[in-house]
Amino acid sequence: MQTIKIKKKQYAVGFWWQILDGKGGKKLVMKQARKVATDFADREYNYVIARKQQFGLSSDSAKLNRIPSLACALVERSRSTWIGMFCLSDEDNLWWICAVSKKTIVAEGDQLFTSREEAEAHLKSLKAMSDWGNHEFVCETFGDSLNHFDGLIKPSERIQPLYPQANNKNLLIVVAAVIITVAGFSFWNDYQSDQLAEQQKIAAIKARTEAEKNKATISSDPGKYFTMPWKVSPMPLKFADAFLGAMHNTAPFNNGWKLQTITRNDQGIYMAWSHQDGAEFTNRPSSSSFGSRPDVAEITIDYPKELTRPEQTLANKSDATALLYELTRTLGAKLNLTWKAPEIRKNNKLLNQSLEIIAPWIKGEWKLSGLPTGSAISDVLFTQMDSIPCLVISEISFTKNQCSMEGQIYAKY
Repeated sequence: MQTIKIKKKQYAVGFWWQILDGKGGKKLVMKQARKVATDFADREYNYVIARKQQFGLSSDSAKLNRIPSLACALVERSRSTWIGMFCLSDEDNLWWICAVSKKTIVAEGDQLFTSREEAEAHLKSLKAMSDWGNHEFVCETFGDSLNHFDGLIKPSERIQPLYPQANNKNLLIVVAAVIITVAGFSFWNDYQSDQLAEQQKIAAIKARTEAEKNKATISSDPGKYFTMPWKVSPMPLKFADAFLGAMHNTAPFNNGWKLQTITRNDQGIYMAWSHQDGAEFTNRPSSSSFGSRPDVAEITIDYPKELTRPEQTLANKSDATALLYELTRTLGAKLNLTWKAPEIRKNNKLLNQSLEIIAPWIKGEWKLSGLPTGSAISDVLFTQMDSIPCLVISEISFTKNQCSMEGQIYAKY
């Protein structure tokens, strides 16, 4: 986080923004913000900005409070969707990237850089991931940035400590109570027999040692406490084999019935034809039966699920995202990608105490639509998808000459 002075007023920049899960007031926002900060403890977040449907997190060693967010201050009076690169200091070569989509600050859309090259690279990455409607602004000097901000800034949401001081006071009270209790126990223990004290000491050391050993075992390999879906899912090309065979060997018309859809999922292949004028209901496509209506003939072909795939190493979230978007770009298709929070489990076997175990990976739900038919029915596309680590396809659909597919991708965070 960095503070910038504009017209004698301080503003904060450099926050990581997240969408609020559900609707609620400030209490829910702070609860979710602290949960996310705990999941990413290595980033040491200690400041938050709360908006109605999102919150921003950042860290700073200084004691700051009530400083307005520059990104929030620009949202209300600016366009609904825009992206910009602004010089915030000519002397220190500070550059700020701000990106707003439909009045919502995007996750990486409030970032500060100490070189123009880094800022331009981040700007390029954000532009590749979404449509900004040609609303792009680049201000080469701090003066240009001030001119752009003039009339647009309206201070609104302000930074506040993620963990208020009141909580620290409560913690001090608890710590003091624990110290007093321990001191009292020590005083009482002095009056016990030497033999009993020694036995208690040995038992306590043994219990602590066992607990630390178990905790260390879990921390060394937390992944083994979770299922790894990509390991029991076929490679994209293997999954698509049956679909490609059905596409290549199925004519658009069969006994006068028109092919409507071919779908490949975990259960196998589903195919459906619609009745056309002149086609006989008693002479349907081979082996088909009526669907929910007599003008629809359908067939389901079971295929055993291929449960093995070569050993794959999880890619970083940013690399996995880039690979999927690059594939989408080369296909001229559309991609919808949503990353979920890491899975959490509780282990209650350590001295009857709960221990949270966080999966060392996250899952992304993706869907490709608007695929060109030529690409969808060739093995070239699925061979490319094989090269994306831990990518799983759950469904491929060819319906009314439109092809789409969806699945999951797993990555480190």
